[in-house]
Amino acid sequence: MSVSAIIISGLAVGGTGILIGFILGIFGEKFKVEVDEREEAILEVLPGNNCGGCGYAGCSGLAAAIVEKLLSDSVRSEAAPSQKKSEKLWA
Repeated sequence: MSVSAIIISGLAVGGTGILIGFILGIFGEKFKVEVDEREEAILEVLPGNNCGGCGYAGCSGLAAAIVEKLLSDSVRSEAAPSQKKSEKLWA
């Protein structure tokens, strides 16, 4: 096998890898999924075992449910303003 064939095939594989990486980078930014920062903060506190012991598929599902409960309780917070949100969450 000649050296020029090895160089050409190396350049072809390298160029293809760079092109695919560039395309993946563009699509990664274009189709980025926005994540709620409150869910991320709650997820950091949870153990991260994804055991399902809480009744949700994983810790991210539980974090989303906690944020959803907090948001729905904050809408109804005028009904019971003396309760803390943490008491409403676990009630």
